[in-house]
Amino acid sequence: MDKWFFPTRGHAETEGFSNAGLAEFKGNPLQALAREVCQNSLDAADGSGRPVRVEFHKEFVEINSFPGMEDMRSVIEKCNKFWGTDGDANTKSFLTKARRALEGNKFFVLRVSDYNTKGVQGAFSDKNITPWGGLVKGNSFSVKTDEKNAQGSFGIGKAAPFVSSAIQTIFYRTYDMENVRATLGVARLMAHEIPISECMSGEDPVRRSVGYYGENEEKKPSVSIEALDNIYERTEYGTDLFIPAFAYSTADDEWIRKIMIEIVDSFLYSIYSGKLEVVVEDRKLTKATLPSMLQFLGAKAKNAMMFYDVIREDNSEVIEETRQYYELGQLRLRLLYKPDMNKKVLVVRNSGMKIATIPNLPKGMSYVGFFELQGDKLNEIFRGMENPKHNAWEPKRHDNPSFAKKHKEEVEDWVRDIIIKKLIEKSGEEALLDVGDCFNYKEQDNRPDKDDATKETIVDTVQDIIIDQMRKTPSKTFKLRDQGGDRGTGTGEMLPGTVEPDGNKRGHRHRTGSRKGLKPTGRAGKENPIGVDKVYPGTHEVDVSARIISRGEGVSRLIFNTFEDISLGEMEIVTKGENGKALQLFVQEVNGRDVSVKNGHIVISNVKANEKHTVEFKIAGNKKYAMGVRAYGN
Repeated sequence: MDKWFFPTRGHAETEGFSNAGLAEFKGNPLQALAREVCQNSLDAADGSGRPVRVEFHKEFVEINSFPGMEDMRSVIEKCNKFWGTDGDANTKSFLTKARRALEGNKFFVLRVSDYNTKGVQGAFSDKNITPWGGLVKGNSFSVKTDEKNAQGSFGIGKAAPFVSSAIQTIFYRTYDMENVRATLGVARLMAHEIPISECMSGEDPVRRSVGYYGENEEKKPSVSIEALDNIYERTEYGTDLFIPAFAYSTADDEWIRKIMIEIVDSFLYSIYSGKLEVVVEDRKLTKATLPSMLQFLGAKAKNAMMFYDVIREDNSEVIEETRQYYELGQLRLRLLYKPDMNKKVLVVRNSGMKIATIPNLPKGMSYVGFFELQGDKLNEIFRGMENPKHNAWEPKRHDNPSFAKKHKEEVEDWVRDIIIKKLIEKSGEEALLDVGDCFNYKEQDNRPDKDDATKETIVDTVQDIIIDQMRKTPSKTFKLRDQGGDRGTGTGEMLPGTVEPDGNKRGHRHRTGSRKGLKPTGRAGKENPIGVDKVYPGTHEVDVSARIISRGEGVSRLIFNTFEDISLGEMEIVTKGENGKALQLFVQEVNGRDVSVKNGHIVISNVKANEKHTVEFKIAGNKKYAMGVRAYGN
């Protein structure tokens, strides 16, 4: 006879209501249900080439006609009595909702069924290390019939359906390709106590939190349960989940939309490629209905609509690039450059389920992308890096972290480089591109403002970098060591100079002679016969509009125009130090018209105001910097 059986605690630990596996999905229960169920069904595809079909249907049934519910009322009351006033707020809230769900005559049952799958095999195995054991009775493990290509692997997702039930109970039914039928109910509640009279001699009367509804105390499944067959009779291979006391029992279509939005978000390419079809009540999600269903879902499916644009094979605007990735497989990237895109890349593998995102993508140009890992060996490497939520690659999770990190970085760099390369090809080499590491910098005066003096503007955006024209600033003082004239016969004292409003420094000139023991301190000074010598004669900071584009392989392109003519000047490439100050980067190579490199600076000449100028340069070393520009001219 079928009945609920909760194993004894065995005088061991007492299990409360708080369960990490369940808590993982309580924030978005319907979304979690849709994602995890469809993932499991895709993993169990029968290999026929037909799309896996998953159906969600809500039924309104008599509570007493659903298996185990009369006994469930008694179990819930035992839980309530055992925890009483000792339970925390979450425990009390659950028990209140569970009691309320079972006090009426009817409740909703959500049936989730899949087709064109193998079913869940191994239901009657004694060891239970089988697909059935991993899904229904196992803890913290998962067994897939196609382990190499399976999407799930942590054994956590099976908890997702329970949070959509007010009594956290699921009935599993399968008909597998070995013609085995099995049905078992599972409830994830909390510890409770049964009467001593119902216990064996010396047995602990406190029960564990997880119970099973089957034929005997060995927790073996029933071959069938008539009450479930009355709701829906299965004739094809596949699996059904019956979720009693379905928590979303409203008459409107809110639950339908939530499930469909999650499916198009997580399985868009699975549906488009004909691997998955989903039916939610009377709404069908197939390759043919995708456009109309995306319109039906509206703004909440905005990202899915953008990704649909780029995966469409008939979209002639899409740019596609592929790469043979060693002997492991192939990389495939599709890009669509058009206004108002989300600047994201949909990443999929194998069955088409959305997986990890690629960080630090270029953001300056509007685009959307689709990236696919092709090949079992390649997918196996990246599958080993996925976290339990399948939304990030974490090399430390892999059996060989350094090996995994190398491939992760190489693949992600390839995606970013192709986005930049294709953008340049499509929009011209001067397209503004923010790769997450460009900024403009002018050193600020940190003193309090005086009069109407205006500080320089620091701009850190993805737009054209334009530094505001400065007003005249009061003179600043500085000191130079007196090193005399051409023969270096100065006293060595520190003597004052000034920085005038025109930007020129005035003070004792630097040494230009050859006296031993003294190092040149900069450009040669120039003697002024009617006053103090000039240091850096006529050179001052110049306002520019500038942008920097990464060309890959350490080469960057600087595109700029100045607001005044420069006969001879220099440009510094700078980065931000830890204190926010500008630190000069050493330019190693330079290429362009009327340009050269000296002492790590870009030397420019014959620059006309308001004309566009282009310089390619390479920074010493292999590090990546957030780069800005400072320009000086005379």
